[in-house]
Parts: sequence; structure tokens; C-alpha cells
Amino acid sequence: MAIFLCNAVLAVALVQSPQPPAAQDDSVRAGLWARIAADSTDGAAWLELGRAYLERGAEYHGHKKPTPIDTVWAHATLDTAQMAFERSASWSAGTRTADSARVYRIYTVGERAYIDWESAGSSAATLAWHTLPDGVRLPPVLEELGENLLRACPHQGILFTAGETDTQAAWYLRFSRGLRPDLVVIPMDRWRGDSVLRNRVLRELKTRERTVGALSQSRAVCASMGFERPPDEKNVKWNKRPLVWVTGRETKTDRVPAQDFVFAAMRQAVDEHETWTAPASAIYKQAVRQVGALCKAFETFGLSDEVGCR
Repeated sequence: MAIFLCNAVLAVALVQSPQPPAAQDDSVRAGLWARIAADSTDGAAWLELGRAYLERGAEYHGHKKPTPIDTVWAHATLDTAQMAFERSASWSAGTRTADSARVYRIYTVGERAYIDWESAGSSAATLAWHTLPDGVRLPPVLEELGENLLRACPHQGILFTAGETDTQAAWYLRFSRGLRPDLVVIPMDRWRGDSVLRNRVLRELKTRERTVGALSQSRAVCASMGFERPPDEKNVKWNKRPLVWVTGRETKTDRVPAQDFVFAAMRQAVDEHETWTAPASAIYKQAVRQVGALCKAFETFGLSDEVGCR
């Protein structure tokens, strides 16, 4: 009874955290809060609530100019998401719900890092990632995906990502694990839709050229094969490479042979029926459809069927 009351108080406190009025009126979040009020140990409800606030926090990138109140609201929203994921993991130990909650907790740090990058530069993004507690890591299958994507992009390139799986995996490996510090990793939808973030990145790149075609005159530009097809950009010719499309400056030494990519963690994830196998597999399947030479590497790890190789 005491535990229930403690968590009921927590739920009330989270409801009262800073939010725009629209968030309090949202029927989905209202329904989830009602579930938690009825059973504060409902790990699945906490997970769904965290995702709802994580998505709400991402709406920050729809703004047209930076304002301090936007940043404060976005941080508060993500703080609520993180608390919900922590509660979900705690009340669902040993389940797929807990597995998901732990990953989304890391995604929340990634979202906060993007906000801090926009408002204070890439050094602030690095500091945001350093708030991640020791021992809190993505599942090996996602770490491996992130590492493979970073390896695939040429030196000093820009890597545009498609969705939350490839974005957060590459973002995490880039900043939290310190891999490929020469690369810029940014979701394509935010590059196109968030002019404030885009202008911050351009200042750090010391250029005013915002189009992919113009950027590719001085560096390689990559697009994750999390996209079903390369982004539609005017006057841009994309070349297929293992796991990414590439345009712009690229040398032969930048190219990683398809057979050199490693999928050991993917093999383990399949064998152990891990929660995050499917999202990684979906990206690899799309890559195989574009670059058949990857099948040899997947065959080495006994993964031909899982990624659609024939």
C-alpha cells in the first residue's frame, strides 16, 4: 500500500511538470495518466507514457526561431519522458517492456543532446551525452548497427539518418562512445524542417550552403539505408555503398568493402530473440536490396534468411 501511494504521488508530480496546455488536454496522455493512477506499477503504461512525451519533445524542432521558453519546455518534457521510462524498467524487470524502456531512456538523452546542440553548439551535445550513467548502454545489436553506419560514411562526411533507430544508434556511438568524431550525424527531417538546428550546423561547418548538392562540393554526404530510397535532392547523384548512399567527395580509401562489415551482435540478437532485433533487421534488409554484396557478410554470420538474401 505504501509503495502504491508513493508512486501515485509521483504520478501527480509528473502531471504537474511544466507543459504547454495542449499536452494536458491530449487524450492519449490523459488516458495513460488515468491508467497509472489506477495502477502505478503498470510498466507498459509507463512505457507508453514515456514514448508519448518523447514524441512531444521532438515537436520542439518544429519552431522557426530559438526562444528560451521553448528550450525549458522541451527539457521538462524530456525529463518527464525519462522518469516514465525509468519507472517502466523498474516495474517490468525481465520483460521486453523493460528492454524497450531502457533503450528509450537513452533515446531521451539523445533528444536532449539535439536540443542542446541547437541552443549551445556541439560541445553542449557532448556534455548532454556525458550525463548518461555508467553502464547504461544500447543493446549490442543497436551498437553494432550504429558502428556499421558510421564506418560506412567517408571521412569528414555528413550522415543523414531516416528514423529513430538509425538516428539514435549512430548518434549514441558518435557521442557517447566517441566513434568517428569527424562525422556530423543529423536526421534528414530535422535538417529540412528545423532551420534553427540547420543554421547551427552550418555555422559549425563554416558554410552557408544548405542544399545537399552544395554541401557535397566540399565533403561527402551520406544517407542511411534506413531510407527506402535516397532522399530526393535536386541535382544530386547518389552512389550505392554498403549501408549508405553517398554523394560528393569520396576517395577509394574511404570505401569499406561489403564483406568487412561485422554482424556478430545481430547473430546473437536473432538467437536470443532480443527485443531490438526487428528494427535493426529492417534496416539491413533495405540495405541488402540495394547492395547485394552485403549478402556475403551476412552469410558469414548465418543471417542470409533473416535479411532477405537468396
